[in-house]
Amino acid sequence: MKKRDVSHTVSGAFVFLLLGLFAVFSTVTVLLGARAYRNISASTGVNSAQRISSSYLRSMLRADDEAGAVYTEKTDGIDTLVMKNVYDGEEYLTRVYVYDGYLREWFTEADTPFEPENGETVCPAEEMTAAEENGLIRIRVKTDGVFHEIRCAQRSAGTEGGAE
Repeated sequence: MKKRDVSHTVSGAFVFLLLGLFAVFSTVTVLLGARAYRNISASTGVNSAQRISSSYLRSMLRADDEAGAVYTEKTDGIDTLVMKNVYDGEEYLTRVYVYDGYLREWFTEADTPFEPENGETVCPAEEMTAAEENGLIRIRVKTDGVFHEIRCAQRSAGTEGGAE
């Protein structure tokens, strides 16, 4: 009878060992999956902010493609992309700029003083530079520590090309 007791003890220990290994490997699998999910979510957020800001700026430049309607300026130390429009004889400006950690848009009458905190937020952004160089409007936006650049030649201004 002692042989049976020993074999039951060995088989019972083997079953508990297998259950323990299963629990350990299950835990490791869950932890690795959680880390992979965090990494994918973080990179998706970075790419999303870059795509949003890039697409937004390109569409703004294309929508206001009129001779002299789009220009850059530095207002209160902030680089801004300015689009000028006339509605019912009144001149309005749409300013796009980075302020307080966000790419912002502010639509107002042309004679209204610039108040950057009043702009509507578009997406997170750290910095923006806007300049006109050799007939191109060049915009650099920094999101999550990475700069991406948009260059655009206004078609209505007599140059060929478009947003790159």
